[in-house]
Amino acid sequence: MPAPREIEAKFRVTDRAALETPLKALGARRGPREDETNVLYDDAEEKLRRVGCALRLRTVNGRGLLTFKGPPEITGGIKNRIEWESEVASPESVAGLLEALGYRPAFRYEKRRTPWTFSDPARPLVVVDETPLGLFAEIEGDDAAVRALAKELGIPEKEFVEDSYAGLWRKARAADPSLPRDMVFSSR
Repeated sequence: MPAPREIEAKFRVTDRAALETPLKALGARRGPREDETNVLYDDAEEKLRRVGCALRLRTVNGRGLLTFKGPPEITGGIKNRIEWESEVASPESVAGLLEALGYRPAFRYEKRRTPWTFSDPARPLVVVDETPLGLFAEIEGDDAAVRALAKELGIPEKEFVEDSYAGLWRKARAADPSLPRDMVFSSR
């Protein structure tokens, strides 16, 4: 069985309506917003991050999702990588298990995610993420479908962001060291 792959393009959104209006016109349906807490785990030497991998525990409304992402291959701004995921009944227990195996919470980030789906399963999933860094969107599907939908939405490849949210936050903290260690919503 081939390993499952995550294929996506991420881009900054400067005008939410300018993205969502054409999505509606193309037949996409907006799903309910979910508030996510994501914790990346790594060992003390940050071996996973150094090779471009991620071990993430996501919690949404008490539900958990454990994800391993392999190193990305990036072509024309589109990220393609192995992604193994499994729902977990108890995120707290999985966090304890990861720590018992030598992994520690390395970075926490929060998002308010709104999915947009099409009735045609060949069309990509679009998610709009409100983050402490601003608004971003991701188009997820096969490479050709991601590129085609981006073109339909008027998003040129030069606007695709190759960095993960953790990478974007590291850059933001380098520019503004007063930012907190983790990318979380605050009343700062």
